[in-house]
Amino acid sequence: MDLRERAIQAAKERQERMKRNERVAAEEFAEKAKKEFMESFGETEFDIKPVSENTAEIVADGLKFTAKKIQVEYAEYVHFYLWVRCANCGKWIRAYCENIADVGELLQKEQKCDECKYGSAIPPAEESDAERVTRMLREILEIVGK
Repeated sequence: MDLRERAIQAAKERQERMKRNERVAAEEFAEKAKKEFMESFGETEFDIKPVSENTAEIVADGLKFTAKKIQVEYAEYVHFYLWVRCANCGKWIRAYCENIADVGELLQKEQKCDECKYGSAIPPAEESDAERVTRMLREILEIVGK
């Protein structure tokens, strides 16, 4: 085996080792997130999917959560984010939650994305049939009223 073949083989082995290490780290984080989730939200049936060494996706009772590893100096924390739809535009947004009460509060109140909350969202271009009829009737009334 010449130098070129050995170099290519060594690179392939290193890539496989890195992928395996990333997969193991992701699974370890998913286990930690699973324990934290049960502590924070109680014993409930849920599915957990490792995404990366810092992220995992959790689905419990039809609710989708993202678990994120947060590192602050020498400490590691797991933060959970609930995915909810914006009440105005229907866009998926994530909201931080620490416990079951936070989840309940997020589900009770209408959540809005930043664009809708701060008024920079573009309104939908299409209007419904009822809106179109209402607009036409207003135009007719304006013409007749003049």
